[in-house]
Amino acid sequence: MPSEGEFDLIARLAPFLATSGEDLVVGHGDDAAVIDVDGRGVCLAVDVLVEDVHFLRAVSSMSDVGYKSVAVNCSDLAAMGATPSVALVGLCRPTDVSSADIQQLYEGMSEACERWGLRLVGGDTVAAQALAVSVTVMGDVAPEGVVRRSGARPGDHLLVVGSLGAAAAGLALYRATGEFDDDLLIAHRRPVARVAAGRTLADGGATAMIDVSDGFGADLTHVCQASGVGAVVEATALPAADGVAAVAKRLEVDPYTYIAGGGDDYALLAAVPAPAAPALATATGGVVVGEVIAGPPSATLRLPDGSTVDMAGMGWDHYGEERA
Repeated sequence: MPSEGEFDLIARLAPFLATSGEDLVVGHGDDAAVIDVDGRGVCLAVDVLVEDVHFLRAVSSMSDVGYKSVAVNCSDLAAMGATPSVALVGLCRPTDVSSADIQQLYEGMSEACERWGLRLVGGDTVAAQALAVSVTVMGDVAPEGVVRRSGARPGDHLLVVGSLGAAAAGLALYRATGEFDDDLLIAHRRPVARVAAGRTLADGGATAMIDVSDGFGADLTHVCQASGVGAVVEATALPAADGVAAVAKRLEVDPYTYIAGGGDDYALLAAVPAPAAPALATATGGVVVGEVIAGPPSATLRLPDGSTVDMAGMGWDHYGEERA
């Protein structure tokens, strides 16, 4: 196992990555990059899904994998307030994956593209030892309307759109018992990219935004670090998915392990001006879960008994543990 974590590696690579330039609106450090092309904002994101890391063939169909590979990128664009338009695919295909399997994979991609209004315009395929799907999505956003991670301000309210914990709990139950809880696993197999909500939040004045992919605690910590602020979240306000508490009780695990630290949720987390929070919550179906505060970057979870937990470690690291 590598001696440094995923985000340590990203920090090591940062000097090689552009953060500014005449046409670069957003570079390294956000959910997606944004380039100004003759006044048009072009938003770009790429994610790689790898077998036994991001999905298991025993849990997800090939169609599910294809669908997810597009959806997770659309979620990144949603966090910038952007609208997806086209996608490219890089496919690493091992010898045990048949042509019929690949067709099902692309059928899933096509379903996701249809749902979020994209066109699949090309890509590349190579032979490989493990199945991996890399999707690059491009979309549109007004350069002046981009929402970054770095704009949260003391006094802002924290709004979550979507539920938390389902994917992590469903996978934990499968690993522990071999049982499939399809109501939970649908969040892992076919996540929802909240594109419309992202645009609504951007138009409504969101000061910072991120999609919850690594875990609520870890992703809120990213926002706090980028914005130079602290945050306090009420545990009882977090929108836990139905069934998560029951799995946690059965497996004798703290439910916040899944709710705040499980990841693979693809909810949106936004900092919004306090006066706008009620209307934005109503418009997006979101819930206010906490507040941005002044102070050194930190994310604190206040538990029902009044005790607090530092959420910096509540999330997933590619070099720290298994996901799928």
